[in-house]
Amino acid sequence: MKHILLIGLTTFLSVYINAQSVKPDSIQPDTTKNAFKVISEKVKPGSGEVIFHQDKRIEQLITDNTTTSSVIVNGYRVQVFSSNAQRTAREEAFNLEQMLMGAYPDMNVYVSYNSPFWKVRIGDFHTLPEARKFSEELLNKFPALRKETYTVRDRILVSDK
Repeated sequence: MKHILLIGLTTFLSVYINAQSVKPDSIQPDTTKNAFKVISEKVKPGSGEVIFHQDKRIEQLITDNTTTSSVIVNGYRVQVFSSNAQRTAREEAFNLEQMLMGAYPDMNVYVSYNSPFWKVRIGDFHTLPEARKFSEELLNKFPALRKETYTVRDRILVSDK
């Protein structure tokens, strides 16, 4: 649903920008502007005003997606949690996600639900040795995770950042 909303918003913005009758010489080149800022600016006195009331992450997604490219490839992740306990698994998964994000802010943490299991995985590793090395580091830091931690094959996200 979020992707459909984002696609719809992006489509609207591109159509709206192209439909504006602004003289090309009146536009100041500015690489820091994005579609939201361009639409919000008044073209001339007395023209309409557009105000966006939205989560800042939407603007960040659009800005980030225009400057970077990402590819999904085969790789490895470290799975640290898997449970099908109906009453507690979801909360445990999200608590563990927060803990891992705090301990490893530069790594991606993935919480997924594939009925009936909640799973938590961390990292985007190209090779099995990289994933295993991180797994050892993780277990040294959080020995309580030893029971459920292992390396899994997964589709990973690789970006040019």
